Order: sequence, then structure tokens, then C-alpha cells
Amino acid sequence: MLNKLLKYDLKYMIKNMSVFYILAIFFSITTRLLFSLNQSVIINIISQISVGCMFAMVVNILINTMMRSWVRFRDSIYKDEAYLTHTLPVTKNDIYNSKFIQTLIFFILGFIVIIFCLFIAYYTRERWLLLKKFINSITTGLNFNTTLFVVSVIGVIFLEIFNAIQCGFLGTILGHKRNNNKIGFSVLFGVISYLLSQSIVLLLVFIVGLFDSSIMDLFKNNILLDTNSFKLLIILAIVLYLIVIALMSVICKKEFNKGVNIE
Repeated sequence: MLNKLLKYDLKYMIKNMSVFYILAIFFSITTRLLFSLNQSVIINIISQISVGCMFAMVVNILINTMMRSWVRFRDSIYKDEAYLTHTLPVTKNDIYNSKFIQTLIFFILGFIVIIFCLFIAYYTRERWLLLKKFINSITTGLNFNTTLFVVSVIGVIFLEIFNAIQCGFLGTILGHKRNNNKIGFSVLFGVISYLLSQSIVLLLVFIVGLFDSSIMDLFKNNILLDTNSFKLLIILAIVLYLIVIALMSVICKKEFNKGVNIE
């Protein structure tokens, strides 16, 4: 039954997100084409408009993935659609898991589309070599594998934003336990959940710093990390965010299973 729930959630997201994917790719193509033309005043103006539209769509992909995930979560669990959702022969854990997986899929898809659009708009061999040179200048000094460095940084950013989305889920669950001003309380609890999760990550890093002086130096001094400390910090960030996301999921399910007040 989880597969059927997920199918409907994915259809909802495809319907609402596909327009942003299409427009982002379209404007990345027009940007590429316009940049290849002789740059007269008019062409340059149109090129900059195309670039602006492309980046607007890129930003919208991230923002709307978050917003639509929250809207889908609220509407299917607490609005009119909830009357059907809660009559299905599924557990509340399945309902939550469907929303969690749907968000994860489209968040990954959004990252892929964004990278693809930037590749279409800006890729040339010279720019690629320049980018590699720039990244290599960072990783060489850190004695860090270039591919691993890029994947790690993107991974940390991905997990941090995904954590924020799930904090929104918890905020929605807690906010809709209130008798009035449910949206306002949902936002408030979501922000509090996010701040607490970030504080937990920072606290755990501090605890590790008690056993590693180079990590503790981050809290004491304004210095650059050495190679080993940087690697440790990246690994810590990824592991801690995974732990926080897992714990947040458990808390969300626990609160969700306590009951739902449908509007």
C-alpha cells in the first residue's frame, strides 16, 4: 500500500514541479544559444534576461520543492483530502514514509536538474578546466580527493536543506494539534525544530572537539583547519545530519501516531 500512496504523492509533485524543470532547461538552452551569438547590445540584454530567468527557475526548483512538499503533507493529512487518506488501510507510519520518500526523490531530482541546467548554459572545455583548476587549488592544499571533496560539500548542503524540510513536517504535525492559528503555529514550531536540530549538530561537534583539539579550535580561534581536521569535520557533518534526520523522522512518526485533527 505504501507504493500506491507514493504513486499519488509523486503524481502530485510531478504535476506541480515539471513546469519549473521544463522552464529551467528551456532558459538554460536559450542562454547557451544567446551566448554563442555575436554580442551586440540587444543580444547582450536578451542574454542577461535569459540568464536571470534561468536562475529564477533554479531558485524556484529549490523553494517549490520545499513548499510543495509541505503543502502536500498538510493537504493530504489535515485538509479535505485527509478524509480519504485516513480511511485507507495503511498505517500512519506508511503515510509519513510516503511523504518522506517523495520529498527525498524530488529533492534529488531538483539537484540533478539544476546541475544539468548549469552544464547546458555554461559548459565549455575552457571553463571546465578553469573550474577543475580552482577546485584542485583548494583540494591540493587540503590534500583532499577532488571528486570526494565536491561530493562531500554537495552532500552536506543537501542534508542540511533536507533536514529543514523535515523540520517543516514536524512543525506541521505539532501546529495542527492546536485549536486555532494552525498555520502560524506550524511555522513557529518548524523554525524552532530547525534551530534545535542545528543546535544539536553544533553541540555534537563541540563534544567531539573535547577529544580533538583541532576541532575545538573552531570554537576558540579564527584559524583555518588543517587537512585531517577538515576531513573529520566533513565526515562529522554528514554523519550528524544523517543521525538528526533519522531522529527527526522517529519524532515525527511518534507525534503523528498520537492522532490527527482534520480541519
